[in-house]
Amino acid sequence: MISRCSPDTYPGSVCLAAILKGEEAFTDEWILYHRMLGVSHFFLYDDDEAAPLKTFLRPHRDYVTVIPWHGKSQSLPGRDRQTKAYLHALHHGALGYEWVAFLDGDEFITLRKHAHLQEFLSQFPRAGSISLQWHVFGHNGYYDDPPGLITASLTRRMHNPDRNVKTISRTACIADITTAHFCRLQAGYRVDANNRNFTEELYPGKSDIAHINHYQCRSFKRWMERVVRGVPCLDAPAQVAPHDLWRTDADECLKKFVTTVALNKNEFVDEFMLRYQEPLEAAVAEIRLKRAHQRKVPR
Repeated sequence: MISRCSPDTYPGSVCLAAILKGEEAFTDEWILYHRMLGVSHFFLYDDDEAAPLKTFLRPHRDYVTVIPWHGKSQSLPGRDRQTKAYLHALHHGALGYEWVAFLDGDEFITLRKHAHLQEFLSQFPRAGSISLQWHVFGHNGYYDDPPGLITASLTRRMHNPDRNVKTISRTACIADITTAHFCRLQAGYRVDANNRNFTEELYPGKSDIAHINHYQCRSFKRWMERVVRGVPCLDAPAQVAPHDLWRTDADECLKKFVTTVALNKNEFVDEFMLRYQEPLEAAVAEIRLKRAHQRKVPR
C-alpha cells in the first residue's frame, strides 16, 4: 500500500503523474514550475532501484507522493511499466482530483494565454480530455547538461509542433490507459487546446493557446545515455520495433541525433519560458537549501 495524500476535490484541481529515472538534476525545476501553474499534487513513480527518489524529494513531501516502482509492475494491468504506473496512479490518489496530467520529466505544460491551469481548464466544461501538441527542443549546442534551468537554457526548438501530444484528462472520464499520450474515455470527448474535436491535423494556430514543451535532448551526453538508462515504454528490448531501435542501440541513437536533433530541433528561437526564470530560480534555490539543511539534521 502507498500512503495517500489528502485529495483536493475542488473544481479545477489538478494532479500530475510521472515515471522517473535519473532525473534528479531536473526534477526540482519540473515540480516547482508545475506548482506555479497550479498542480496540487504529484504521483512520482521511481523506476531507479540504485538511487531512490524518496529521500531526494523530501523537501517536496507536502505535495509529492513517491512510489517505488522498479520491478513492481509485472503482475499489474497495462501495456508497459509506464502505462501501468499511470493506471496505478489513477486508482491510488488521482481520482481525488478533477484533472490528471500524465507527463515525462522532460515535458512542461506551457500556457500561452492563461496564468494558471484552473483558468485554462475552465474553458473546457464538456471535454473529457485536452490533448496538447509537443514543441520539441534540441540540445541547443550543449555537450554536457546546462548548468542552469532547462527552461531558460534551452530556447531553440523545431519551428512547427510535432504530431505527438500529451493529454490532461478529467479523471472521472477515464476508461483505460493504453498509451502514454492519451487516455481512452468512458465519457466526454477529446479536444485540442482550441476546444476543437481532436484530430492529428496540424492546422495553423493549433498550439497558440497551450502546448507541451518537450525538452527531448537536454545535452548530447544525456541523449546518448538514454540507451543505458532504458525507457519505461519498452519492457522487452529484444522485441523493439525498427522505428524504436534508436532507444536501445548506441549507433542508432547517434544516428537519430545527427539526422533529427542536430538537423532541425534547434532551428527556431522560443524564449517564452524566460518569463518564469527569476521566480523559478529562486524557488529552486530555496528547495536546495532546504535539502542541504535536511541532510545535516539527524532523523
